[in-house]
Amino acid sequence: MTTPVREFDRFEELAGTQLYRRNAFAVTGLPTHASGPAVRRHRQKLEARLAVEDRWPGARDMAPAGGYGKDEVRAAFEGLQDPRRRMVDEVLWLWGSADSGCGCAADVHELHDSAVLLHARALRAETGDLELPLDMRASLWEHAVSAWGHLLTDGALRRHLRHRIRALGDPRLDEDAADDLLAGLPKLLVSPFPQLFADRATAARLTPVCSAWTGFPPFAGLFAELFERAVEDAYEKIHADLLTAEREREAAHYREAFLLLRDRVVPGFEDLAPLRPFVSDWRYDEIAHVVAVGLNNLAVELLGVSVYRTPSASRREEMVWLAEKAYEIGPDRDSAGLKENWETIYDHVTGTGRRPARARKRFPWFGFLLVLAFIGGALSYLIEAFGFLPVLFVGVAVLGVVGYIVRFLWWLADGVRNGRRRT
Repeated sequence: MTTPVREFDRFEELAGTQLYRRNAFAVTGLPTHASGPAVRRHRQKLEARLAVEDRWPGARDMAPAGGYGKDEVRAAFEGLQDPRRRMVDEVLWLWGSADSGCGCAADVHELHDSAVLLHARALRAETGDLELPLDMRASLWEHAVSAWGHLLTDGALRRHLRHRIRALGDPRLDEDAADDLLAGLPKLLVSPFPQLFADRATAARLTPVCSAWTGFPPFAGLFAELFERAVEDAYEKIHADLLTAEREREAAHYREAFLLLRDRVVPGFEDLAPLRPFVSDWRYDEIAHVVAVGLNNLAVELLGVSVYRTPSASRREEMVWLAEKAYEIGPDRDSAGLKENWETIYDHVTGTGRRPARARKRFPWFGFLLVLAFIGGALSYLIEAFGFLPVLFVGVAVLGVVGYIVRFLWWLADGVRNGRRRT
């Protein structure tokens, strides 16, 4: 007796930006409800054609330019013989009309096929296979996320998959495998994002798209796991560059250390910004701490050297930049110390004994005089109407209340200014 197996290795094979283009039904051009005999007949037809031709075009609007080669077509047909692989490809391909005996409502198939087409089209646009303006890509993503999100929270998808497993009638797969298939599908659908996030501009643009996916329960928490490897890879590069910069600093190669920090470490850290919503706070803060310490260490050492040797103008700029960047990047727990170092270095470099300058606004004399004129006119009217003493009594009370409010607002604004780490 054959024991059903519920492992879907096909998920790992399809993961990435090409998950639709590598689909067996995209390669062969077969419909998802094709029977075993229909698959065999189509295979014989394609093998005869590929005996005299090098390429097969595949499914329209989905295949890559130039179609598929003989080996790709052969591998696709081989995969369709395994029901576990076939079911993964079925759920990621067009189902057509709901007249195949599955019992689904027509709108279920329509929603599913829309999800596939929208998602596939969005991926083709992001990978350069399809020229589309950014606003159209945003619309594709929005509707693809909505379609897949609603589909995966509806039990109709599970019922359809159980029907298809029964229709295949292969003892290697039982109906309960539909649950395992649905459990792995969300992660596969969002698997292209680590590749897409390799470009900083694309990553920033697609961050809201990722947030939209997480709005549906099947995708909640997936992105932290999905980007974990990307974050670790980025940290390893940052850490390696920090170690190199540290060795340069210890060897008194200060210019080389500065360039490493400015051109490699800081940009590497900034590349993590789009991943910030999907990375745990403690992990992000730990990376920020390590980077800030590296910047601060060089800034402090340059300060020590400048006590004995007058720094050049460019060296002074480097010192201030390092200290300021360390303060900007460092996590909250490091803010006080980093800010003090920044201000100390600024004082030393400028020789003014003043803290880093902040923009000051000119006092709005015109507005001030206008308000005084308005108040004077109002007081004249009130005194004439109610008498001098009542107006004086009420005015003193109001001024007292206003005074307390102004003091409170001044205290609050001062706290915000002192606590602000970034402008």
